[in-house]
Amino acid sequence: MKHKQKQLLLLLSRKYIVILIFLSIIPLYAVSQCLSSANPVGGTANLLVLEKKTFRTLLFHKYGQGTQYYENNNPSVFNLISKAYYNYLFAGFGYGLTNRFTIELETGYYLNKTQVYNLTPSYKLTGKGFSNVIISGKYNLFYNSQKRIYFSVSPGIKIPCSRKLKIYNNVELPIEVQPTVGAYGYVLNLSFVKENSGKGMRYFATNRIEISNPNKNEYKLGTAIFTSIYISKHLMFSWVKRDWTAILQIRNEIRIPDKITGIQKESSGSNLFFLVPQINHVINEKWYLSSMIDIPVYQYFKGTQLAAGIGITTSLSRVINTK
Repeated sequence: MKHKQKQLLLLLSRKYIVILIFLSIIPLYAVSQCLSSANPVGGTANLLVLEKKTFRTLLFHKYGQGTQYYENNNPSVFNLISKAYYNYLFAGFGYGLTNRFTIELETGYYLNKTQVYNLTPSYKLTGKGFSNVIISGKYNLFYNSQKRIYFSVSPGIKIPCSRKLKIYNNVELPIEVQPTVGAYGYVLNLSFVKENSGKGMRYFATNRIEISNPNKNEYKLGTAIFTSIYISKHLMFSWVKRDWTAILQIRNEIRIPDKITGIQKESSGSNLFFLVPQINHVINEKWYLSSMIDIPVYQYFKGTQLAAGIGITTSLSRVINTK
């Protein structure tokens, strides 16, 4: 650990809801300086299985940052890094092969992942590049069109865009600013949606589990579990012009500690809760524009880590029938 710090100084993520709630409060204290997930969901249109021969695209930009270290769930005086931040671009695509099965692909690019060190003179490290490609298949396990209840499962594989870690001044950048750790992995998504069209209400929940294999350097990201519960309200008021929807999300992010050559890494692993208000607008009945703010309400870290601050996301999606 001391050797790594020297390198840094030199160089300088009805039953079904019960299950989701249970997962969200598992007392696991699970990546160091994670700054929150970069994979938000823009609404129910991005959760449901597509109709046959229907194409969906989702694009978003997320800005995340952190300035305060925490030790367990308390602010820490440790201040090696004064600020860390990132700008992330995401692209997701889906195509309905049948009315119950959708093939999906998602990838992303970090415009930057930056750490600003508390040094004189000032010093910062930045990594950028493509992250991972995830290919998955979403299957509608259960649906009731009369009661408007939908439950889908989506297993997938994660493929790193590069197996080589980025190097700066002949020294490998720290994991926290790498666009990808260069490891293959697996992803499982579960989605539950309940609609009440008469009241313009939707209730939905998601659970995403990401499991990573070790990379070439025997660095293994800990398993990450993202659980969200949403309430959505279509704004049907006389003073509201056009098509607007408000969404309130509660998200839990659990990360198991990382491992290096099979040994648990110090100061890694976390359990975070966010309150995420969101507003959606439909443009010309074709484009879905969304904005959301991640507000951390509780953060627990194993050891001393840089906590997540406010995150801002803007997304644009569209569904096209190609029949």
